[in-house]
This record gives sequence, C-alpha cells and structure tokens, in this order.
Amino acid sequence: MGLAAVVVVASGAVAGVRLAPLFDPANHAAVRGFARGLWPPDVSLEFLRVVAAATLRTAAIAIAGTALSLIVALPLAFLATATLFRRGPLVEGERRAPSGMVLAAASVAARAALGFLRAVPDLVWALLFVAGFGLGAVPGVLALAVSYGGMLGRILADLFETVDPRPLEALRSTGATRAQILVFGIWPQARTSAIAYVLYSFECCVRSAMVLGLVGAGGLGYEISQIATLIAALLAMVWLTDATSLALRRLLRANAPPGWYVQRRLRTDVPAAPRGAIAAGLAAIVIAAGAAIGLFDRGVLDPAALGHMARLVRDLFPPDLAPDHLRTLIEPVAQTLGTSVIGTLLGVAIGAALGVPAAAPHDEDDRARGAAHLVRHAVRRLSRATLSLLRAIPDVLWVLIFLLAVGLGPFAGTLALGVHTGGVLGKLYADTLEEVSPLPLRGLRATGATPLQILVWGAWPEARRMLVSYTLLRWEMNLRTSTVLGIAGGGGLGIALYNDVQLRFYPQAATMILVVYGLVTATGWLGDAVLRRLESASLATARR
Repeated sequence: MGLAAVVVVASGAVAGVRLAPLFDPANHAAVRGFARGLWPPDVSLEFLRVVAAATLRTAAIAIAGTALSLIVALPLAFLATATLFRRGPLVEGERRAPSGMVLAAASVAARAALGFLRAVPDLVWALLFVAGFGLGAVPGVLALAVSYGGMLGRILADLFETVDPRPLEALRSTGATRAQILVFGIWPQARTSAIAYVLYSFECCVRSAMVLGLVGAGGLGYEISQIATLIAALLAMVWLTDATSLALRRLLRANAPPGWYVQRRLRTDVPAAPRGAIAAGLAAIVIAAGAAIGLFDRGVLDPAALGHMARLVRDLFPPDLAPDHLRTLIEPVAQTLGTSVIGTLLGVAIGAALGVPAAAPHDEDDRARGAAHLVRHAVRRLSRATLSLLRAIPDVLWVLIFLLAVGLGPFAGTLALGVHTGGVLGKLYADTLEEVSPLPLRGLRATGATPLQILVWGAWPEARRMLVSYTLLRWEMNLRTSTVLGIAGGGGLGIALYNDVQLRFYPQAATMILVVYGLVTATGWLGDAVLRRLESASLATARR
C-alpha cells in the first residue's frame, strides 16, 4: 500500500498535476470562449452533406476495421487463453509431452504478439500504411485492424479465462479437443460479454477513424474545422452503438431466467431469426463497407505498395540505442508513465461514480415504484448519456480543451485521459455489472441487505475479475494513447515520436516504439499477476 502511494505521488509530480490553473479566471474565460465558438453548429445544407458523406465513410472504415480486427483477434485469443494451454485443471490433468510444451510456447507467443500489436499507437500504424498505400481509407482500415486486433484479442482471452471451468472439465473428460471446448464450453458462457466488447471495439474504431483522418487515412478527421457538428455526428454514432449493444446483451443475456424475462426486458416480442440469416446480414454489411472504401479494389495489394512498406520497415532498423539518445527519453518516458497512471486513476473514479448508477437492474428485482422508479430511470439515463458524451469526444480533442484550461504540458494530457477513460470504463463497468447473475443479489436482498451491501457482497465478487481486467487493459491503452496526446501538446513521448516519423528519423522512432512496447509488456505482466491472484482467491473461495 505504501509503495502504491509513492507511485501515485511520483506519477502526479512528473505528470505536472497542479490545481491552481483549474481555478484561474483567465483559463475559465478561454474555455468559455471556446465553448461559445462551438455554437451555433454549422447546419448549412452544403456542410451537412459533407458531414453525412464523411460519417458514412467513417462508419464504413470502422465496420471494415472491426471485422478485420476480429479475424486477427480470434485465433490469437484462442491460443493466448492460458487455461487452455498453460495452466489450470485442463492442463494439470494432462501428461507432460513435447506437444504440450509446444502449445504452451505458442500460447506465450500469441500473448506477446497481441502485446506488440496494441503497443504501437494506431496513429503510427496509420503512418506506416499511408507510406505503403498512399492517402485514403485503406491505410486507416489496416491500422484499426492491427491495433484493435491486439486489444480485442487480449480482452477475449481474458473473457475465455473467466468462465466456469466445470463444464470445460466435463467436456475434456469426454475426449473433446481444445477447439471443441472453446466452441461448446467457453463460448456459450462468454458470448454475451464478448459481443458487448466487440460492439464497444467498433465504437472505438469510429473515434479512431476520425483521428486517423488527420494523417490522411480517411474519415471525419478531414473535416475537423467545424468541430461542433462533427462531435454531434460522433455522439449520434456512439449512442446508436450503445443502444445496439444494450439490446443485444439483453437478448443474449446468459444469466436471464428462461422464458418471459428477455421478452419483458426488451418490452417486445423478439422473433427467432435464423442464425444463418443474421450471419448473412452481418457479412453483407461488412462486404458493403469494404467495397465502399475500396478495400477490394484491384490495386490495393499493389506490389509497389508492399515494397514501400518493406523499405520503411527496413529503415526502422537498427534502432538508435546510443546512450545520448536514450538519456533524452528519460523525461518523456516518465511523463508518459505519470500521465497514464494519474489519468487511469481519475478515469476509474469517474467510471465508478457513473457506471454503478448506469447499470440497469433486472426488471423483476427493481422494487422502486412511482416517483422513485422515475428518478432511478432518469438517473440511469443521465449517467449513460454522460458516459456516452465523455467517450464520444476523442481524447485528442479533450487535450485541446484542457490546453485552454491548464496550458501546455502533461497535465492537460492527464486530464484528457482521465475524462475520456472515465467514459470508457463507466460503460464497461455498467455492462459488466448488468451481466452478474441475479440469484445471489436476490438472496442478499431477501436478508434485508442495503444496495451498497448488495453491490459489495453480491455483484463485486462475481464481476471483479473482469472489472480489474478492463481497468488494467485501459491503463495499458492509456500508456499507448499518452504517446499520441503529446502530438497535441499533452506531454510525453508523442511529439518526439511524431516529429521523428515526419522527419524520417526512423531509427529514433523505432527506439521509442520499443520503449512503448516495453512499458505495455510490463503492465501486461503486472496485470496477469494480479488476475492470477484473483483467480487463485476465487478458486479457494469456491472450494470452501
């Protein structure tokens, strides 16, 4: 505990945390001036046409990027699932054999590959693909596929590891293969949360597609001059995605009692659509999105483009490991670490404060009536809307706002990370709490437990592993994101990395990418250690 306090204090110092600028009347006036400049939004017919076209293009990039990221993530997540290949009852019951050692090594390699894919900022991936394929939407799609493939793969692997192991052991005793255990034992338990996170990943791709447009990778970023109208378009897409996620999770909720419950949650009769029709519809949407942005054009896989990318990769090696250069990285690396730690802690506080009231209780467990029911419903809607607004605005734009409030430096990046992370974690916390089985909660409620006691003793024990996993992964993502925020004046490695790429100082850029990868890998090891302790504690509790 003392070490954690020291880390937080040191992180606050290097992140430049200072409260005085937040109370400076001049900064308040600057923020008010910025807000007044956003109003009225540009709603001219000509610009709305531009926004509509850019929004559709952004959505197409996000759909194609999400689909490709799934193709990247699923096989790596399967291999990276430790309980299938490295530890746990399924592995402990097997005889030691060379094939098992090979599979364990492949699992470790898959975990490392996922770490590398998500360690490199998507903006850097976009610059790499722009160098190979030129300006347009295809580099943006490829950057999203690689970057979010790494993040989605990590989350799916964590989800696969959290399922109840008893059905898996039963399948294993019948001679089922690992692939069959995944399909028939793991996926039915993890399906609801996995779909929710895939939709959240699509929402992230929408925001990233806008930012990637700033470097010529297509999307809303090309039209950044009219900010208010574009933020409204982004917010509409976020709300639509959130509503879709909510409806699908209620439809597929594994913890719902059979029969009428799901129908009541949806307040309508849900037709039993054939799975084949749903899959065909999704495939048609993905193909249409890919065709709209030219992903299937004949010239996409031009050998010349691949040659340009290969030359750029060659230029990155060997990295510049000269002591003089490494010394120049100490301060920005410390700022990046401090910014990510304080920004994540701020995000956890915001996410917890808004995520708990945003979680919808089960209908039959909601005993509020009359005015109390209306108040609870209004608070839930307001919390959800606030979380949507916080995460709809890209963190790069949050930096620009906080630059007016606190000035240049890492503190602006810290606040931007904290506010945006609060919106992200609040949604994930709320979604996770909604997936908790209602039976323990009803038992506690029957004993007269208060809502806080139900949360602490009923929901937290079941949800804590995924809540901690989401938090640790978000910290890892913030390490990566803080390098990008530096481009907008948020401190850290970002501006140095961007300048090195723009000036073609590729060996120096490679060094910084390796540093970020090392930081992400270290946080991944720390996260795995924490999650293993939680697993051990859960198993010990279950056996008592």
